[in-house]
Amino acid sequence: MSTVSFPFILFFLLTLVLYYVVPKKTQWIVLLTASAFFCVYGSDIWLVLVFVAYLFINWTAALKIWDLDKKGHYRRKRMVHAGAIAFNIVTLVVFKDLNLISRAVNGISIIFGKTVNFPEIHLISPLGISYFALILTGYTTDVYWGKFIPESNFFRFCLFGGYFPQMSSGPIVKYDVLSKFLYESKKFDYDRCVSGCVRVMWGFFKKLVIAERLAVIVNTVYADYVTYAGWYVAIASVLFTLQLYADFSGAMDIALGTSECFGIHLPENFNTPFYAASIAEFWRRWHITLGGWLREYVFYPTQRSKVFRNLKKQCKRCWGKDYEKKFNLPLYAGMFVTWFLIGAWHGGNWSCILMGAGLYYWFLITASEICAPLFSRLTKILKINTECFSWRLFQRIRTFILFSFGLSFFRATSLIDGIKMWRSAFAVNNKWVFFDQSLYSLGLDRQDFGVVAFGVLLILLVGVWKQFGDVRKQIMEQNYMFRLALIMALLFATIVFGLYGPEYNGAGFIYQQF
Repeated sequence: MSTVSFPFILFFLLTLVLYYVVPKKTQWIVLLTASAFFCVYGSDIWLVLVFVAYLFINWTAALKIWDLDKKGHYRRKRMVHAGAIAFNIVTLVVFKDLNLISRAVNGISIIFGKTVNFPEIHLISPLGISYFALILTGYTTDVYWGKFIPESNFFRFCLFGGYFPQMSSGPIVKYDVLSKFLYESKKFDYDRCVSGCVRVMWGFFKKLVIAERLAVIVNTVYADYVTYAGWYVAIASVLFTLQLYADFSGAMDIALGTSECFGIHLPENFNTPFYAASIAEFWRRWHITLGGWLREYVFYPTQRSKVFRNLKKQCKRCWGKDYEKKFNLPLYAGMFVTWFLIGAWHGGNWSCILMGAGLYYWFLITASEICAPLFSRLTKILKINTECFSWRLFQRIRTFILFSFGLSFFRATSLIDGIKMWRSAFAVNNKWVFFDQSLYSLGLDRQDFGVVAFGVLLILLVGVWKQFGDVRKQIMEQNYMFRLALIMALLFATIVFGLYGPEYNGAGFIYQQF
């Protein structure tokens, strides 16, 4: 069930009414029933059974880990934890990244002139498997670390793992954070529901008005970059970044706004990433919960592992105790592992791992760390004022361009295809496309371009507004007529300019595929 469809709106409103009508002690059962319906409606029954098995195995493993810990059977506790993690990883790889090795062998064989065609296996994945795999892995690991007592009620655990607002695109939540809101009784709060619905409408606006229009241009260029070479490729790459942001952050607005109406607060996943001054800061603002999960469950444990402890000792022997200032090899190696996994999570292909969402950004962040003293010296020699607005603006534009270049490979069908696309971009210098109305041949007319420009500008202005406080809170503090005018303007803008209806064939949210 698409969260930008009329059936979802009816489903959400019906669930919301039932949630506040039933006795407060049974409110979580309404959410569980709604989540089960959402899961069954959007997936085949056997995939639902896979999801239930996933939940049951992690629930059982967590209870067993807790029991073994109390009895002092630490070796068996480690074995059960390792088994649960192995199950989660293997299942995720089978459904998402099974063809990664075969693609690598096929690609290497072509390079050496001997074609080997290993067949690819395509499986339909359970809804949101990449998200609930990480959520449940984090839950089991937290129990293993003794952070909290595991949930003994299987049905309450099912609600945690399958809470419907977060099912399709996240965010990635932690049990000790979400459980504080998930099972407690809630009273109906008019202002809270209005605030949540405003956020949902904002998500609809981003998706239907902005992302779907940008998708028309992006799809046209990426489908035929030979015809649309030169500056068309650069334009499409920049617009894909804006499309992905409008699409993914719109999905988050719908998820968080929906959940807010139930009095359940999900963690934020974006924090105005286009205001970032570096790639490292950009990723701290983009897909925040994924970055937080990887830091806590991959990067920090890796740094504490025996291999990395020995590596730190070797670095101290070679470069002295202050080796971290000279060349922090353990840090860079840990970041390499983390960024490799980020790329693998985003897609089981080398285009994502090497460029689109993986090691390309590791290289940029590592290079900036290593070269920081050199850059600092250059700015002093050139007498560049690094405290002024123009310098921050330069950093933000530079970061946006670097991010967009890498992300273009995320959109390309393969790494080779992405390289060919950029080769065609540098082969033609057709700068006249900005002036001769050639851009209108990409699928959008002048009016659509105006709508897109207004929508993107509105997103940027809201981002500026967010720098000074909570936007919706400030709106809710205004007079009733002013609030009503803003809400109605947003609603009618989505209805009038949104791409939807019987002939609309837009895809779901981009991150639903993960």
